Amino acid sequence: MDDDGDMAEMYLTEKKMRMESSVFSDQPLLAAFNSGGAGTSVSAPVSPVSSPTESRKLEKTFSLCRSRHDSVKSSDNTVTEHIEELEMLLEAYFVVIDSTLNKLTSLKEYIDDTEDFINIQLDNVRNQLIQFELLLTTATFIVAIFGVVAGVFGMNFETDVFSIQNAFQWVLIITGVIGAFLFCFFVWFFKYKRLMPL
Repeated sequence: MDDDGDMAEMYLTEKKMRMESSVFSDQPLLAAFNSGGAGTSVSAPVSPVSSPTESRKLEKTFSLCRSRHDSVKSSDNTVTEHIEELEMLLEAYFVVIDSTLNKLTSLKEYIDDTEDFINIQLDNVRNQLIQFELLLTTATFIVAIFGVVAGVFGMNFETDVFSIQNAFQWVLIITGVIGAFLFCFFVWFFKYKRLMPL
């Protein structure tokens, strides 16, 4: 938009009118040139020594066309008005496109923020599931210890512990207390290491 030449070239109506007027004004000159040189061969080169009048006619024709083209350029005072109209039109389109671009940019940022929020929520749920799995693994470990003790005493072998009345119940009670103590110790250790917010 800063180059007036490019803006003038973008005004297509004026460009078309100029081209049509230059074609119509150049047709009599070309017809006169073609009729004047009808006796010569078109494909043969023209020697400036043998036919000076024809080369001079050609130079005059081109200089006349050039001067007409320059006069058309210099006489176009309305070109600047057309450039201003075109600039206003393009600026209006530029404002519309810029506002659309701003809306699309804000929409893209909103979509990115929504994706980040969803990822944060998923990470939070995943962390809660990992913490719950850690607690279940710890409880399974304690129950496995309890089951090992009960399994050892369930074997078929003779020992003096079986002769004591209620000995097996005391073994189970002591094993349960030790298991609860170990579970509390693991939970405190997880809290100390900040593996779970308890």
